[in-house]
Amino acid sequence: MKNTNIRKALVVGLIGLMPLISCKKMVETTPYSSFTSANYFQSVSEAYSATLGVYEAMKSPNTYAWNIPLVYDADTDAEFLSPGTTVNDFREVSHYYYLAGNSMFYNTWSTLYAGIDRANVVIERIPQMNLYTNGSVAEKADLNRMVGEAKFLRGFYYSELVRLWGDVPFKTKSSVTGDELRLPLTDRFAIYEQVIKDMQEAIAVLPASLPTDERINKFGAKAILARVALFAGGYSLSANGAMQRPNDYIKYYQIAQNQVNEVIGSGLYQLNNSYSQVFKNQSQQVFEPKESLFEVSFYTPAVTTTSSSSFGFFNAGLTANGLYGSTLNRVFVPASFYSSFDNGDLRRDFSIARYSLDANGNRVPLLTARQDETWTPGKWSREYQKNSALERSYTNINYVAMRYADVLLMKAEIDNELNNGPTIEAYDAINAVRRRAYATNTPGNGITITLGAGGTGYTAATTISITGSGVDAYAVPVITSGRISAVTILNAGSGYKTPPTLSINGVGTGAVLTAGLQTKRTNATVDLPTGLSKDAFLLRIQNERAWELCFEGMRRSDLIRWNLLGDKIKATQDAVKAIRSQYAYVASTNFVKGKHELYPLPQNELDVNKNITRQNPGF
Repeated sequence: MKNTNIRKALVVGLIGLMPLISCKKMVETTPYSSFTSANYFQSVSEAYSATLGVYEAMKSPNTYAWNIPLVYDADTDAEFLSPGTTVNDFREVSHYYYLAGNSMFYNTWSTLYAGIDRANVVIERIPQMNLYTNGSVAEKADLNRMVGEAKFLRGFYYSELVRLWGDVPFKTKSSVTGDELRLPLTDRFAIYEQVIKDMQEAIAVLPASLPTDERINKFGAKAILARVALFAGGYSLSANGAMQRPNDYIKYYQIAQNQVNEVIGSGLYQLNNSYSQVFKNQSQQVFEPKESLFEVSFYTPAVTTTSSSSFGFFNAGLTANGLYGSTLNRVFVPASFYSSFDNGDLRRDFSIARYSLDANGNRVPLLTARQDETWTPGKWSREYQKNSALERSYTNINYVAMRYADVLLMKAEIDNELNNGPTIEAYDAINAVRRRAYATNTPGNGITITLGAGGTGYTAATTISITGSGVDAYAVPVITSGRISAVTILNAGSGYKTPPTLSINGVGTGAVLTAGLQTKRTNATVDLPTGLSKDAFLLRIQNERAWELCFEGMRRSDLIRWNLLGDKIKATQDAVKAIRSQYAYVASTNFVKGKHELYPLPQNELDVNKNITRQNPGF
């Protein structure tokens, strides 16, 4: 189980950190008078509470509990949100017909700036403490770590503002009474320079050991810095309406290369042998620091209501209330994305749920008529959750902002760019991810099922149980006139060393099912072919990132930094409309290149801050 100290202390930390920036107008901010009190930072525990308050900005639905990873990451080639045109709603955002007045934008904007202001206070006030210079060795180390955490988080929040909005107001001093809060826009690359500086200074003082909770450590910060550098060195929408990358973009790739090399070289991190277990652990709130380098904590046992993470609720398969809590079920997967996976890739049938869950917890296939338009992410299914009383609606599932697989894929991409083609190390990195995806280095296989006699008397309630040494296999019978006329394998599973035992549950008799094992894939059959050109290898990386990291909050931004978002949206809409003209994917109809790669600066901000003299292109 996870260490919960960070969550318990977080509630305490909020007492001295309230309120957040007003939801009305940024210029109406009430400065944090409790922070500026000469009495506040008198002990390490008080400083710790203040530092946890900086983390708290990530717990909000305005940021990582919902908006940023789940709404702002759609629509793409990997997912789309539910159809509809509700005004001032998440559908506006995902389907690219939003205006600057959509409240989601200002809610995210103001919450991130609240976190930045809190970080500024911690960065300023802790070094003024007597204990910072005269405390014990342990006290000074703790306080230095907290300053490092605040610098990292300030840099992280600014990098997210830039990722979403481009040039934004910039301030590295805490707000006090009398400050001018109507700040002009600052060029994004000036902000990136400060972000990189903040993160590098944080890295110097953060602990190098594996963490026992969700507080950032040295290598988690390095991994995030590598991602930030890739965004800085990638394409973004300029104020002139052109998609551009900086002339000196190579320097950002070099920064990123140094960071990923040190993460990999630390020897602390490794891929979980089972891809599916990564997400089952997330769903069970099992902390896995060797695979997850940075995650946002939502579980708070000191309170009696859930922290309202939308993972496993908003982005899970349709689930009827019964054995499990129901789901909101608003994230869908284009059929074209499912088809893009290779047969044998275990990520496909685990990540994509081509089924719903009935009140008894059974999987109901969605394979006929227009049901392929209702396929959903399956990574955080209700099946894998604790399903406690507090999680019957929202959940306590953390948002994982960085996994080790992402580090390996960044390594492959960076080396390919800097060497004008893939290195041996680049191949090793991407192939490690692929080998796990096909389970080539773990014992056992996926299963097959052969139908013999169809029997008689079977009903729609008939189910199939699979018992054996492996995991994830799931099959359902097709019933025709009381007979089992076919068996649909929704997931062939992995790790079965011998054919599993099959049991037919329910009324009916006489059907015969025989289990077998699939042919084992080898490293040679899943590794990328050698001799790929730079462009061909980059294409493989772009695909691999989609298959490995789908629904984890980065696909849309990846496509933007490669200058591919509009092209991928159009290709996806063309592909699904070829399946049927009424397929409910509409993003390409609304998407405008040179506009929708950035969100509009929030109208609430523009209304009161006249020092911002322009809107983002197209708005």
